[in-house]
Amino acid sequence: MKTTLPLAALGAALLLSPVSASAQVAAGTVPNSFDRPAQAQTQPARPAPAPSAPSAAAPDIARAEEALRSVITAAQGPGFDYAVFTDNLATQIRQQADQVAPLLKSFGAVKTVEYLRQEGEAQLFKVTFDNQVTEWLIGFDSDDKIAALLFRPAEG
Repeated sequence: MKTTLPLAALGAALLLSPVSASAQVAAGTVPNSFDRPAQAQTQPARPAPAPSAPSAAAPDIARAEEALRSVITAAQGPGFDYAVFTDNLATQIRQQADQVAPLLKSFGAVKTVEYLRQEGEAQLFKVTFDNQVTEWLIGFDSDDKIAALLFRPAEG
Protein backbone atom coordinates (compact mmCIF):
# COMPACT_ATOMS: atom_id res chain seq x y z
CA MET A 1 0.00 0.00 0.00
CA LYS A 2 1.36 3.41 -0.94
CA THR A 3 1.11 6.20 1.60
CA THR A 4 0.83 9.85 0.69
CA LEU A 5 -0.13 12.89 2.68
CA PRO A 6 -2.03 15.73 1.00
CA LEU A 7 -0.04 18.90 1.50
CA ALA A 8 -0.16 22.45 0.22
CA ALA A 9 1.25 23.21 -3.17
CA LEU A 10 3.58 25.23 -5.37
CA GLY A 11 0.63 25.38 -6.05
CA ALA A 12 1.03 21.86 -4.58
CA ALA A 13 4.57 20.88 -3.66
CA LEU A 14 4.87 18.09 -1.12
CA LEU A 15 7.27 16.51 1.30
CA LEU A 16 6.37 13.19 2.84
CA SER A 17 7.85 11.47 5.81
CA PRO A 18 8.21 7.88 4.61
CA VAL A 19 6.49 5.77 7.22
CA SER A 20 7.16 2.53 5.39
CA ALA A 21 9.40 1.26 2.63
CA SER A 22 6.55 1.75 0.19
CA ALA A 23 5.89 5.36 1.20
CA GLN A 24 6.05 7.92 -1.57
CA VAL A 25 5.12 11.48 -2.39
CA ALA A 26 3.62 13.39 -5.27
CA ALA A 27 3.63 17.04 -6.25
CA GLY A 28 0.82 18.99 -7.87
CA THR A 29 2.61 20.43 -10.86
CA VAL A 30 5.48 17.95 -10.86
CA PRO A 31 4.81 14.52 -12.42
CA ASN A 32 4.95 11.65 -9.95
CA SER A 33 7.82 9.71 -11.44
CA PHE A 34 7.53 7.09 -8.74
CA ASP A 35 4.27 5.74 -10.20
CA ARG A 36 5.70 5.36 -13.69
CA PRO A 37 6.02 1.52 -13.50
CA ALA A 38 2.30 1.25 -12.70
CA GLN A 39 1.41 3.57 -15.58
CA ALA A 40 3.51 1.53 -17.98
CA GLN A 41 1.18 -1.43 -17.46
CA THR A 42 -1.83 0.53 -18.68
CA GLN A 43 -0.33 2.87 -21.27
CA PRO A 44 1.63 2.06 -24.40
CA ALA A 45 5.32 2.82 -24.20
CA ARG A 46 6.29 6.26 -25.43
CA PRO A 47 9.58 6.97 -27.14
CA ALA A 48 12.14 8.53 -24.86
CA PRO A 49 12.38 12.31 -25.22
CA ALA A 50 15.46 13.64 -26.94
CA PRO A 51 18.04 14.71 -24.37
CA SER A 52 18.50 18.43 -23.99
CA ALA A 53 21.82 20.04 -24.73
CA PRO A 54 24.19 19.42 -21.79
CA SER A 55 25.23 23.06 -21.62
CA ALA A 56 21.61 24.18 -21.16
CA ALA A 57 20.77 21.57 -18.50
CA ALA A 58 24.03 21.60 -16.52
CA PRO A 59 23.42 24.80 -14.52
CA ASP A 60 19.99 23.59 -13.34
CA ILE A 61 21.36 20.18 -12.40
CA ALA A 62 24.27 21.67 -10.50
CA ARG A 63 21.98 24.11 -8.69
CA ALA A 64 19.51 21.35 -7.84
CA GLU A 65 22.24 19.02 -6.56
CA GLU A 66 23.78 21.76 -4.44
CA ALA A 67 20.39 22.67 -2.96
CA LEU A 68 19.56 19.01 -2.31
CA ARG A 69 22.87 18.40 -0.55
CA SER A 70 22.30 21.52 1.56
CA VAL A 71 18.79 20.42 2.57
CA ILE A 72 20.01 16.96 3.57
CA THR A 73 23.00 18.37 5.49
CA ALA A 74 20.78 20.83 7.35
CA ALA A 75 18.17 18.17 8.17
CA GLN A 76 20.84 15.82 9.49
CA GLY A 77 22.50 18.62 11.45
CA PRO A 78 21.02 21.77 12.96
CA GLY A 79 17.64 21.46 11.22
CA PHE A 80 15.92 22.62 8.06
CA ASP A 81 16.68 26.12 6.76
CA TYR A 82 13.11 27.18 6.00
CA ALA A 83 14.28 30.31 4.17
CA VAL A 84 15.24 28.22 1.12
CA PHE A 85 11.68 26.88 0.67
CA THR A 86 8.53 28.50 -0.64
CA ASP A 87 6.17 29.53 2.16
CA ASN A 88 3.78 26.66 1.39
CA LEU A 89 6.50 24.02 1.36
CA ALA A 90 8.17 25.44 4.48
CA THR A 91 4.85 25.14 6.34
CA GLN A 92 4.48 21.52 5.29
CA ILE A 93 8.06 20.63 6.20
CA ARG A 94 7.67 22.26 9.63
CA GLN A 95 4.68 19.99 10.26
CA GLN A 96 6.77 16.89 9.45
CA ALA A 97 10.26 17.91 10.59
CA ASP A 98 10.06 15.97 13.86
CA GLN A 99 9.53 12.76 11.87
CA VAL A 100 11.68 13.48 8.81
CA ALA A 101 14.87 14.75 10.48
CA PRO A 102 15.46 11.64 12.64
CA LEU A 103 14.71 9.44 9.64
CA LEU A 104 17.28 11.27 7.51
CA LYS A 105 19.82 11.06 10.34
CA SER A 106 19.28 7.29 10.51
CA PHE A 107 20.26 7.02 6.84
CA GLY A 108 23.85 7.95 7.75
CA ALA A 109 26.29 10.04 5.77
CA VAL A 110 25.71 10.85 2.10
CA LYS A 111 28.00 8.70 -0.02
CA THR A 112 26.88 9.70 -3.53
CA VAL A 113 24.38 11.95 -5.28
CA GLU A 114 23.61 10.85 -8.83
CA TYR A 115 21.49 12.82 -11.28
CA LEU A 116 18.93 10.54 -12.96
CA ARG A 117 16.73 12.76 -15.13
CA GLN A 118 14.45 15.74 -15.39
CA GLU A 119 10.82 15.20 -14.35
CA GLY A 120 8.73 18.10 -15.59
CA GLU A 121 10.40 21.16 -14.15
CA ALA A 122 12.10 19.22 -11.33
CA GLN A 123 15.28 17.15 -11.16
CA LEU A 124 15.37 13.51 -9.98
CA PHE A 125 18.42 12.28 -8.06
CA LYS A 126 19.51 9.00 -6.53
CA VAL A 127 21.09 9.65 -3.14
CA THR A 128 23.06 6.84 -1.56
CA PHE A 129 23.61 7.12 2.18
CA ASP A 130 25.59 4.75 4.41
CA ASN A 131 22.38 2.92 5.40
CA GLN A 132 19.81 3.71 2.70
CA VAL A 133 19.44 4.37 -1.02
CA THR A 134 16.80 6.96 -1.89
CA GLU A 135 15.33 8.89 -4.80
CA TRP A 136 14.74 12.62 -4.44
CA LEU A 137 12.80 15.04 -6.61
CA ILE A 138 13.60 18.74 -6.21
CA GLY A 139 12.10 21.70 -8.05
CA PHE A 140 12.23 25.48 -7.83
CA ASP A 141 9.76 28.33 -8.30
CA SER A 142 10.38 31.49 -10.31
CA ASP A 143 11.99 33.12 -7.24
CA ASP A 144 14.54 30.24 -7.05
CA LYS A 145 13.01 28.88 -3.84
CA ILE A 146 12.60 25.14 -3.41
CA ALA A 147 8.96 24.52 -4.30
CA ALA A 148 8.98 20.72 -4.52
CA LEU A 149 10.94 18.27 -2.40
CA LEU A 150 10.07 14.60 -2.43
CA PHE A 151 11.90 11.47 -1.42
CA ARG A 152 11.41 7.75 -1.01
CA PRO A 153 13.47 4.59 -0.86
CA ALA A 154 15.00 3.78 -4.23
CA GLU A 155 13.44 0.89 -6.08
CA GLY A 156 15.40 -2.25 -6.84
